[in-house]
Amino acid sequence: MTQTIVSLARPLASRLKPRKRRGKKRQRRREKGKVVRGRKPKKPKKPKKTRKPKPPKPVKVPKSTTPTARELHYLNRLGTGFSTESFAQLQAAGGADEWFEQQLDPGSVPESATGKAVPNWFPSLFRPAKQIWDMDQAGEYPAWEVARDLSNYSLLRRIYSSRTVFENMVELWSNHFHVQAEHFPTFAHRPGYDATIRQHALGKFSDLLVAVSLHPAMLLYLNNYRSVKNAPNENQGRELLELHTVGVGAGYTEQMVKDSAKILSGHTVAAHWNKPMTFEYSYDPTRHTTGAVSVLGFTDANKDAAAAEGLAERYLRHLAKHPATARRVARKLAVRFVSDDPSDSLLDRVAQAYLNNDTDIKATLRALVATDEFKVSAGQKFRTPADDVVATARALGVVAKAPTSNTSFANALSWTLSSTLLYQWPRPDGMPDRASTWATTTRLLNSWAMHWNMGGGWWPNQRATFRTPESYLPAPAVRFDALVDHLSRTILGRPASATVLEAAVDAIGRPADEVITADSGLVRWEFPPLLAVLLDGPEHLHR
Repeated sequence: MTQTIVSLARPLASRLKPRKRRGKKRQRRREKGKVVRGRKPKKPKKPKKTRKPKPPKPVKVPKSTTPTARELHYLNRLGTGFSTESFAQLQAAGGADEWFEQQLDPGSVPESATGKAVPNWFPSLFRPAKQIWDMDQAGEYPAWEVARDLSNYSLLRRIYSSRTVFENMVELWSNHFHVQAEHFPTFAHRPGYDATIRQHALGKFSDLLVAVSLHPAMLLYLNNYRSVKNAPNENQGRELLELHTVGVGAGYTEQMVKDSAKILSGHTVAAHWNKPMTFEYSYDPTRHTTGAVSVLGFTDANKDAAAAEGLAERYLRHLAKHPATARRVARKLAVRFVSDDPSDSLLDRVAQAYLNNDTDIKATLRALVATDEFKVSAGQKFRTPADDVVATARALGVVAKAPTSNTSFANALSWTLSSTLLYQWPRPDGMPDRASTWATTTRLLNSWAMHWNMGGGWWPNQRATFRTPESYLPAPAVRFDALVDHLSRTILGRPASATVLEAAVDAIGRPADEVITADSGLVRWEFPPLLAVLLDGPEHLHR
């Protein structure tokens, strides 16, 4: 047994022993190819040399025309933000001043195709107030959807309308004469209230004041419709003085507030729970409180309730022409269009133009734009969340389509605000327009996320067309620094500064001289961060 195991192990051991070294000649032959007995091995074919493709030479990109500093200031401050389309519109008008004059006559400005289509996307907003109320009660069109639709409708109008100064003024007056869009039962009349503001946005302030103060939405929101004879509700009478006209420092007294409420009493809306809710406006003399009234120079014996229907309008027109109202309107316009803290000299000049022109809003705006303070104020205003969403969508050329579901771009747009929706500010003073409110960490983080989502076409992306990264390339091959400059000119309306280029190089991790093509990783997966470099910076977040 042992001998058998040994005999079997011997050949195995012999195979494990190292073989004798062959001759050098045969060894070389073995290394070159397989040795075949009696035959010289063939020489292996040398692999063909493949030439590495030369990197494409960058094309020298002609620098696109950008607006002058003054033209860009007009588009960002008076309009709703720079876009290549708005710049072309300004050029076609003949310059900044000509464009501004054209914008003050919105009926003369041809509306864009999408701007025309937007009202048709929200047909329920244009139903009678009673029908909107009934649909809410039936669970078919709840109040929150009415408010959301109005917010989306307003944002879309600002993005796609060619009449950008007009849209800016609509938002300004909607915040000045704020009526909360989801308020019960006011929401039923809130879409109609928006139409009233649009009707008077560039007319006379006195006409606007009368129209909004006696509109059912305002009467409902500030509880004037609850006034009864000898017990007028003082809410609207007080806010009319404090917020809408003369302001707190005008010198009115508590008795004047009571008289203001008496003057407005009788103007009501059929929206009482114990009566048929038709939501119709009426003047009801049985609900008017008589008695002499005196408010800041306005006096009336107010003896006959039946003859007092026109009393409120006379009172409102008196307030509209009060010097304190002129200054308050001047401040409202200056804070929107000049700076958070306009000078007294600016306010004096604008207020005087307001009074000299019988409260004409266009003339008042012209006076403001003519001031040196306006001319040197570029970049001093911080964009609100709504300003940012509108300007971003315009700059990126997002094209919305008619919505078909709640996830469609047009129906989900308001959620990109990550803040209070338009016209849903909880107090009657309206949404603020100061950097101290919006220049916060939370707001900036939300805006930066929105820039990435919209730049990448990620959300909301249903029923909308976004530009592809390839479409931004000005040439088949372009240096990275030239691409950044091109994007800055296209999106921000200005050449890329050294700071912007440095930020882009740091953020993307690519050298300035790298050649970019459609096949580059930058185009394939890094483009949204590059767009965000431009949108997250002060050049975009300020207007």
